[in-house]
Amino acid sequence: MITEKDLISLGVFKRTHNRDLPPFVFVRRDGLFVPFRSEEIASLMGEEIWVLRSDMQEDEDGLLTWQDLTGYSIEDEDTGTVGVIAAIDESTINTLATLEDGRMLPLHEDFITDIDTEAQVVHVRLPFAL
Repeated sequence: MITEKDLISLGVFKRTHNRDLPPFVFVRRDGLFVPFRSEEIASLMGEEIWVLRSDMQEDEDGLLTWQDLTGYSIEDEDTGTVGVIAAIDESTINTLATLEDGRMLPLHEDFITDIDTEAQVVHVRLPFAL
């Protein structure tokens, strides 16, 4: 069975684009990922489209997505450990990490200083106001 860990979200399609897509794309229906032929993309407008991670990886190091950061610790350069990422929300223009304690933090390239995939740590420099 294909799970969310096997897939990468391309986002919600609002109109067709001239994209090179793998042979199949997936849409979540009743909690399961249902495959559709890429030629059927026009019939899936307004739905979140997913593709197999293996179809998107270009090298052996793999492709790191926001969703891959689930379970990673967040360490601030000034204050130390902030928490562990329980979930990632990409549904708005600002990607948010929900920590295990319920707090939410923006995941923005300006705040992230390094990502250690071996230690599963996201190093950040958060603004004082956060």
